[in-house]
Amino acid sequence: MISILPAIAMLFFIAARTPVSVVTPAPDDPVTGFPEEVTVLFERSCYDCHTDEASNLKAKSRLNFSKWDDYKLSKKVGKLSDIADEVKGKKMPPKKYIEDYPDRALSDEEITVITAWANAEADRLIGQGE
Repeated sequence: MISILPAIAMLFFIAARTPVSVVTPAPDDPVTGFPEEVTVLFERSCYDCHTDEASNLKAKSRLNFSKWDDYKLSKKVGKLSDIADEVKGKKMPPKKYIEDYPDRALSDEEITVITAWANAEADRLIGQGE
């Protein structure tokens, strides 16, 4: 898994240098547009609390992936920053949730994937808003 990190880093470097006018491919997840590797992690470790189907009202009021397309650009950028901060700080998924579902904990490599994507996606969205 660690050998994938240089490849991911190179992809982000290339993406950062790609002009905004380039046509982007269709999103992997038709609901959110997130890449498949990120969607898989979110489905396993986040969607139980952060979607319309979740019973945790507080969690889904703070971030609801079911409503992602309804968020304004500025709100998406803020949420992406929050996602990166919470995951990198190992605050999400919360320890209490991981105690009940240890298989849903994020590995260090998965944290890197999510934070790198969230930061790159925020930068991409900021570029769209200019």
